[in-house]
Amino acid sequence: MLFILFLALIPLLLISYLFTYPRYTEEDELVMLKKYESIRKDLLSVMTFNIRFDGLEQDSNNHFNKRMFRLTETIEKWQPNILCLQEPFTDQLQRLHSHLPKYYQYIGYNQPVVDTVQNRDEFLSRMDFEVAILYDTQILTLLEQDYIWLSNKDWGKSHRPRALNIGRFKLNNNNNTENSTNILVFNTHLDVRSERARQEEAKVIRSTIKQWQDKYPQDLVFLCGDFNTIPQQTTYNILTSRQFLYDTWTSADISNSFASTFHGWWGSIVNTYGFQLVQMILFTFRGLSIDLTYEISIRIPVIINIIKQIWNIRRMISLSELISLWTSHRIHVDWILYQHSMNEGSYRLQPRFISIVDIRSTNYSSDHFPVVALFEIKNDS
Repeated sequence: MLFILFLALIPLLLISYLFTYPRYTEEDELVMLKKYESIRKDLLSVMTFNIRFDGLEQDSNNHFNKRMFRLTETIEKWQPNILCLQEPFTDQLQRLHSHLPKYYQYIGYNQPVVDTVQNRDEFLSRMDFEVAILYDTQILTLLEQDYIWLSNKDWGKSHRPRALNIGRFKLNNNNNTENSTNILVFNTHLDVRSERARQEEAKVIRSTIKQWQDKYPQDLVFLCGDFNTIPQQTTYNILTSRQFLYDTWTSADISNSFASTFHGWWGSIVNTYGFQLVQMILFTFRGLSIDLTYEISIRIPVIINIIKQIWNIRRMISLSELISLWTSHRIHVDWILYQHSMNEGSYRLQPRFISIVDIRSTNYSSDHFPVVALFEIKNDS
């Protein structure tokens, strides 16, 4: 009897272990902050952060009114020179900006006049998922900006229009305009529901970056955002194939091992082995264009439809790739990609640090954790 009881306890102990470890504590966060501060002098700091739109929340502690001061605390702690935000409403961004140091300015919120779109609903839908670039005016001077829409109604069941915010900046460390260090920054937020839409949006982004590179071949390039897909999937490969863009995470000297940037109000527990496995399976299905329900549903026809889709693509699922993804601890939907100057003997970027930060178990800043990176700018000439 005791032996049977012992056997019954083994699965419970295993499940308990999988959803408890590895732990990530405030001490781990402090270690990364100290490493960051010890090397950040004369380096360029870049952060990408989906700050969650200002809307109704099941837990009132997650409402933006309470989160805003946690957000400002996080931004002031890491002090990025370039800060790419996703999801803020216009008034939400303006409120956040009013609590930040005065040297931060932003681009990307040239509001359209209601008459220029078909109706008020379209106007509001465009405002829901704006992307903003904040920059430190002590370090950077804005030279040029643009803003383009990515979405197309023929790209499947996409969820509202998506955009690409573009800023061209000059580093203030060189007064010689002809030989200045210039940077192109692109910020985006890809579709949350349609894999086809994400891939098509990535193609537009790639071609747009190429146009700007052709125009300014000496400029360094950053692409930041919430891509709603994970590394090694098709959308990621569109942007990184043939070394078009480099992934900071794979080339930085210092990084942490936290597995996920999206936590959906679960907090640091998403780093446990059990949650990693669940996320890996879900993102694998999404990457194969399985039409998962956006909200959890127990309706039998919906569940049967999902099972049929999984069965139809069963041969496309590679167990070795799933294991490789899980063991890589990289279920990140928020990325910082980069590219050197196209001109030979000009500027190139060397990532020195990257980390998922502001990792909490309660009192969250957002339903995403931000990613921050440090870059050394080298002049090969």
